Amino acid sequence: MDKLEIQEKLLDIISKHTDVDRASVTPDSHLKFDLGLDSLDVAEIVYEIEETFGISIADDSTDKIQKISDTVDFIHDKLGEQPQEGLSPQG
Repeated sequence: MDKLEIQEKLLDIISKHTDVDRASVTPDSHLKFDLGLDSLDVAEIVYEIEETFGISIADDSTDKIQKISDTVDFIHDKLGEQPQEGLSPQG
C-alpha cells in the first residue's frame, strides 16, 4: 500500500471520529495543535488505525503520531515490517 492510500484511509478515520473538515487537513497538520484533537481522540484514532491496517502500535510509539505525514510514514513503515501474505520466509 502506498503512502497516498494510507493518507486517504487515515483521513477517513480522522473524519469519522472528529468534526474536522477533510479539506482543511494537510500533510503538515498536527493532530493536537492544528486539528484540535485531545488525547481521547488520538487514542480512538490509534485504535482505529490498528484495526484498519492490521498493525499493532505500542504505547511508546504514539509520540510518532503527531502530524499527518508522520503518521502516514509510521503506518507505512509498520506495514513494511509485516510478512507479505502468501509468501513464506526463505530459510
